[in-house]
Amino acid sequence: AVLFYGQEDFFNMGRNEEDLSANLIDPELPPVGDEFTKGELQPTRCNDAWAAVLFYGNVIAIAAVAGALGVPAIQSYNNSNDHSFGKEVVDGGNSNIDYEGIIYASLISGASSFVFSAISLFVMSCCPKILIQISVLFSLVLSGLMAAVSFFYGQIWGGIFGIIFFLLSLCYTYYVWRRIPFAAANLNTGLTAVKANSGVVVMSYVLVAASFCYMILWMVALVGVYDKLNLITTDAQGNVQVTGDQLNWGYFFLLLVALFWSEQVFQNTIHATIAGVVSTWWFVPEEANSCCSKGIWGSFIRSTTTSFGSICFGSLLVAIIKALRVMVESARSDSEGGCAAFLLCLVECLLRCLEGILEYFNKFAYIYVGMYGYSYLEAGKNVMTLFQQKGWTVIINDDLVSNVLFLFVLIIGGLTGCVGLVLNEINPLWFQGYGGSPMAIAFGFMFLVGLIIASITMSVVDSAVNTVIVAFAEGPAEFEENHPELSHQMKEGWRKVYPDECGF
Repeated sequence: AVLFYGQEDFFNMGRNEEDLSANLIDPELPPVGDEFTKGELQPTRCNDAWAAVLFYGNVIAIAAVAGALGVPAIQSYNNSNDHSFGKEVVDGGNSNIDYEGIIYASLISGASSFVFSAISLFVMSCCPKILIQISVLFSLVLSGLMAAVSFFYGQIWGGIFGIIFFLLSLCYTYYVWRRIPFAAANLNTGLTAVKANSGVVVMSYVLVAASFCYMILWMVALVGVYDKLNLITTDAQGNVQVTGDQLNWGYFFLLLVALFWSEQVFQNTIHATIAGVVSTWWFVPEEANSCCSKGIWGSFIRSTTTSFGSICFGSLLVAIIKALRVMVESARSDSEGGCAAFLLCLVECLLRCLEGILEYFNKFAYIYVGMYGYSYLEAGKNVMTLFQQKGWTVIINDDLVSNVLFLFVLIIGGLTGCVGLVLNEINPLWFQGYGGSPMAIAFGFMFLVGLIIASITMSVVDSAVNTVIVAFAEGPAEFEENHPELSHQMKEGWRKVYPDECGF
């Protein structure tokens, strides 16, 4: 990350870009209260340390509940039932569940999706503009097919809504088509940074695996809480029964906050680390140009130490809103309609809006956390001031790159599912005994694994592209000096699409 640059070199680079950076400001914008200044290297300190301490306390509390209540509850259940790992007789003894087979299938699907993801990065870097055009046309064609199928089966209202969505998609396509060169330049630059530091993808998988382990721990704690409150019981034959009682709202809220907080912390740690790696590649490419570069390790260490409190701070705000939204949804589903249900619906809508705004705010705030080591609030203030002063508020809203990434996630999931069909032909016993068609189970299971792994890979690219937007506003001169070819592509793409906002 930028914190690992030499301070003298870093500030010298800032002086070299003064003329070019000034041209990036849109002169037609009204003056904004806060003056934009280029981000600065922050002293090494533990920002928002209280949030990190609180998060560690949360993890310790969940582990304690899981160990004290969850594990004994699960052991009690296992001791009261006859379980044998690896095989379960079903359908009167006609078929067996082969757990070893599904484990092998998981390994094969994981390896296949890794290969497909690597190939997809190469394909996207070869023709980003064409792929973005395809992704835009894909949504247009999909809405047209929905209308045609609805009319074919006599669903008049479905067809009418399909036509409305088709017309909206047509307007959207017309509006964004001229923006494709901009999106392609961003995507290509982000992909180049990721490929130059491929180890950051592996790091993301490791953090996702850690998040999965925490989720298992949280589920064990949840079982312990349910068992302690006698919400889960066993009858005389040892069969598990769930009573009609509901979990206390206080316990429910705390458990939800613990779950969503950890999810956000792991996700934002990945995002801040990628921001640090891309900014290092941007400003000092010799330190971020290999699989296990200094930039990767430095960014990861800082994201999990000095900047970890800032990550926990913003993540906690989102987790609280998510938990409140889930509780409102639960209350609305239990309500009997009327005025109370309407008010709960309004509250849920408000919470969803707040959640979306805060997540959007965090997406760019953590880029500044990763680049310079700002605290959470300082980072958010700098990012918002940056785009207000430089006139790129509209540019941020572009989701063309996200459309391409989502399309590739679906493609990779589908290809991995096809590998499952091949495995089912080779060894059908692997997918038998699960209460459904072996072919459907083979495709569905492998598709899900491919979808998860592809989503992680594409989220890395998405974070890199977002960092490129901020880094290009922060250091266009360094980009031109260190990556002249990519800099030329970025300027050409942005000049064609945003002549007023670009300013050059």
